[in-house]
Amino acid sequence: MYGILKNTIMPTPSYNSNHWSSSERSIAHVRKADSAIQTLEDHLHETAKLCNFFAGAIGLPLAGRLLGLLHDLGKYSSAFQKYIRDITGINGEKALEAAEIHDKGKIDHATAGAQFLWQRIHPDTKHTAKIQYQILCAALISHHSRSGIIDFINLQGKSPFLSRIQKDDSHSHLTESLSKSNPGILEEINRYASEPELISEASQFIKSILSYVGKDNLFQVQLALYTRFLYSCLLDADRISTIDFEDPDKAKMRSLTTPPDWSAHIVKLEDRISQFKPDSDTNIIRARISEDCRRAAEHPDHLLTLPVPTGGGKTLASLRFALHRAASPTTHPVHRIIYILPYTTILEQNAGEVREILDKESVLEHHSNLSEERDTKQNRVLSENWDSPIVFTTMVQFLNALFDSGTKSARRMHQMSNAILIFDEIQCLPIKTVHLFNNAINFLTTQANTTAVLCTATMPLLEKVNPLHGNLNLSDENCLVGEKTTLARELRRTEIISKWRPEKWSYQQITDFALEQQEEHQSVLIVCNTKDSAKQLFTLIKRKPGLPIVHLSTNMCPAHRKHKISLIREKLNPLSPQPVICVSTQLIEAGVDLDFGCVIRSLAGLDSIIQAAGRCNRHGHHKGKKPVFILNLAEENLPTALADIELGQEVTMRVLREYQDDPGKFDRSLLSEEAMNLYYGYFFYKRAKQMTYEVKARPKTDHQKTEISQNTHLIDILGKNALSISECNERSSDKAPLALPLSQAHSTAAEAFRVIDAPTQGILVPYDGDGHEGSKLIADLTESYSNENIPLAEQIKLHKRAQHYSVNAFPHIIKKLSEVNAISEIHPDTGIYELSPGYYDDNEGIILEALSEKYYVD
Repeated sequence: MYGILKNTIMPTPSYNSNHWSSSERSIAHVRKADSAIQTLEDHLHETAKLCNFFAGAIGLPLAGRLLGLLHDLGKYSSAFQKYIRDITGINGEKALEAAEIHDKGKIDHATAGAQFLWQRIHPDTKHTAKIQYQILCAALISHHSRSGIIDFINLQGKSPFLSRIQKDDSHSHLTESLSKSNPGILEEINRYASEPELISEASQFIKSILSYVGKDNLFQVQLALYTRFLYSCLLDADRISTIDFEDPDKAKMRSLTTPPDWSAHIVKLEDRISQFKPDSDTNIIRARISEDCRRAAEHPDHLLTLPVPTGGGKTLASLRFALHRAASPTTHPVHRIIYILPYTTILEQNAGEVREILDKESVLEHHSNLSEERDTKQNRVLSENWDSPIVFTTMVQFLNALFDSGTKSARRMHQMSNAILIFDEIQCLPIKTVHLFNNAINFLTTQANTTAVLCTATMPLLEKVNPLHGNLNLSDENCLVGEKTTLARELRRTEIISKWRPEKWSYQQITDFALEQQEEHQSVLIVCNTKDSAKQLFTLIKRKPGLPIVHLSTNMCPAHRKHKISLIREKLNPLSPQPVICVSTQLIEAGVDLDFGCVIRSLAGLDSIIQAAGRCNRHGHHKGKKPVFILNLAEENLPTALADIELGQEVTMRVLREYQDDPGKFDRSLLSEEAMNLYYGYFFYKRAKQMTYEVKARPKTDHQKTEISQNTHLIDILGKNALSISECNERSSDKAPLALPLSQAHSTAAEAFRVIDAPTQGILVPYDGDGHEGSKLIADLTESYSNENIPLAEQIKLHKRAQHYSVNAFPHIIKKLSEVNAISEIHPDTGIYELSPGYYDDNEGIILEALSEKYYVD
């Protein structure tokens, strides 16, 4: 190891404290509004204080403080000080070329701090200390990188990390920066870097990981997550210090170190629960589930399950568990409760329900990002860092915080420590991310003082996947409710009936069948696998005069869908029920609180079918078991992107055949745990290879910065990274990277990671129906970018409102809309687009042809 380090150790400069004077204080930032100066000393101290607090949540306060003090050490250089004085006009006229120089990376202020720390490695430095120094240095080097944490060894067998750490002093400015540093800052840096506890706390943390996973590939994956955690602490601390200086009003909104008043929230929730009436069998069962969750608040395990059938009241039951656990003096400290949901539809519904019970200020919604990842001051302000007692977010945002590139998402990872994570509808976890998710949950629950609760009616077998790549440590003792089998039987209010037939069902036949069921059951829900199928059926059924029919699609913005769902609820009111048919995509399946008399489900995975069944007789208002029909559609063509649905159809048919042969094996119900376990056993077996997040070989391109020489997967890239090590052996004459204690290719993995294969772009839509004002919001948001007098706090409010009027569109839709000039950027360089009014329909949402040109079927 020492062989690759000795060439990077620089002579210790002689420090002359008399050289530094108060009149020469270095600048970190200059406020745009009034040209006020944030001194480098203030910025380093503030960042260190925050980073100390964030990292202290996992027992690493000294590491956090040192990162904060070192991260901008290079700003003491004359090159940076000249740049910031030139670009802000302090030296006279603003020099625009200074911005170009900085943007091209010619002024490096991030490497110096890492080089200072790297010098501390010597021949007899212990292995755990070398690991810690490498992790700290990676965070320091990468804290302004657009591609995330730097690769230790990349897939070309080279080490971008060593290239940076060995950068010539004339370009990293280390010696100069040390000579010009504030003596007090320099004394602190030397003191903390020399503190034996710095390595002691790291050694204890690393040994804790080792004791949990053993010294194999998963140990390296856990260290990758540890690196990401410290990187997140530094990112957020640095950005907060900068943002709060730029906009002091923003600082007043934060509650960084103030613990939430969980007891006050408990009083409000318990008051609401006391108002619920046990006026039906279903409500009596829900009350029992809720009470089980309250009693389980002090459960000793940190990884728990809530396997409650649909309609069992999971949202409030899990909130009750979380609040009582957060307030308990015998459990770990809890800084926030984070709900992670698969779809914005149920996110908005559940967040609204919790906000109504507690208060608006305590509940944060965060789901869609309107602008792309751009590390600008404005985007740093507008991006949420989940600084709220209760956060509702999506699985996409959760996984992005852990694995995505850039800095905006990574800022949030540290907020998952000292937290309670509630995963609602966990069965929606994308297959390719299973092992990444498992390893992340294992890290958070064993190393970050976090509790995770997995909620669903169809619990996937995450504990039974390949343990070599990461599985969850789950058992029946981890369940929050007792007698789950009895509970499942008691909550069976539907019967799944297969109507599969060899010749399949045409759209017209399904329409006729739906109308027959509507005559018998009054309300019918039809769930399709594709948006096109839903639209085709809606078009056919709406021909029947006088029959209310509602269409739901992700082509509609959240405000539009919310309005449509409220119309459906009016029709489904048990006190005065009215006829209605709803045609929807899968967006309605997970958690949407609607209660139909009958459900027709296009053939899909059994998990999806059971979730659709949760919208049937949900509250037990209908007598007896109501039908959930499975139909195979002849005209529903599944694109390649929906391969999981196609496999789900195949596996469901296998389970159906086995059920027909021996219903007793399944407790005489396709809703049983036995049926679900058999389905997941077959499905996961078929998808085992994809669960490691496969990455295909590809050349380097303008859009893909990294060459991948052969097929691999992210669990290896973030683990031992065997492919990169092999490439280093074969391609490179320089074997120095092989001596590094860590070899993960962080940036390469982050570049390859996408929760959704085809990333979507948020488009603002002019939805103005039923009193909504999407058009006005677009105008206000556009004005906010043009008018410098509009404060950033107002922009933040506009962005939050805009999330309710945005539709996430796939690239091929963006392309088609662009070709007809249907979308445009609201203001140059914002990355936020608006839709022309003629391309938004009250029944369908975004359409590809203008309303004036559209042909309607009478």
